Amino acid sequence: MLKIRLNSFSLLVYIALGLYLNPVYATTTSFEEINSQVVLFKNSKQQGLIITGEEHSVVIDPINEDTSKEIKSYLASNNKSGVKDIVYSHSHWDRITGAKAFDDNPNIIAQSNCGIYFSGIRNKKVVDPTVYFDQIYVINTGEEIIRLHYFGPSHGECMLVAELENSKLLFIPDLVSTRGASFPTDPTLPFLRPATLNAFFDSILGLIASKQIDYFISGNAKDIALGTTDIISKQKIFWELIQDMAITAEEEGLVDLNNFIAIEKMNLEDIKKYENYNDRDLVNILRRYTSFLNMGR
Repeated sequence: MLKIRLNSFSLLVYIALGLYLNPVYATTTSFEEINSQVVLFKNSKQQGLIITGEEHSVVIDPINEDTSKEIKSYLASNNKSGVKDIVYSHSHWDRITGAKAFDDNPNIIAQSNCGIYFSGIRNKKVVDPTVYFDQIYVINTGEEIIRLHYFGPSHGECMLVAELENSKLLFIPDLVSTRGASFPTDPTLPFLRPATLNAFFDSILGLIASKQIDYFISGNAKDIALGTTDIISKQKIFWELIQDMAITAEEEGLVDLNNFIAIEKMNLEDIKKYENYNDRDLVNILRRYTSFLNMGR
């Protein structure tokens, strides 16, 4: 009996050491090939893209150091080229603290307005961008052309949209879900920019029409891999409806001094049709818009 226990204990130690020395067995990042060049990676909350080429690969949103180490292992084990370019889709730290794991001095690319967030209160885990662009930036891996578009403030001041030209895909990190038009996952919306949001969606829809793009990928790990681009026009309608409701509430005197709306006095039939609806989230979202209408912020 004692001998069996010792053998069982030895086996457990062996397994534990194997997991420690070979973290690939304890991975927290999953990888899904969208096509021969495009790989979707995700952890429990966020997801980003790897675009591979014969000479170099590109990572959009390195998320965190653990995820980036697993990206490196994935590329090496699949005989993919090393990472030359890292793209920050926007300035939010939950998506961009992994660049330190890439030790070959890659280009780190962000939209120019992100710079103000990297020059003030610092997150030491975020590596500063080495390349800033204003409206558009192009990366060519040989097999794929990546166009980084800036369509104005939307989810914060500097979120970009990545177009994968040969794959006819868009990567839109926030504001849309591949599951369908819905309420946002964060209803407090401190980063939403109502003044320019409609123009942002119009620009994406113009790109979709001109390039005949059928699918997009989001930055939310809970989403399905691909969404049809008609979802984007439906999401735009959602925000237009929110804006119209806020304006109506102002006109009818339903907004209090703290910019909260008495939604029980409003017609909610159309807005209740959207996924993830609840009264509390609606109040917070409308307050974001009434704050803008009253204060311009």
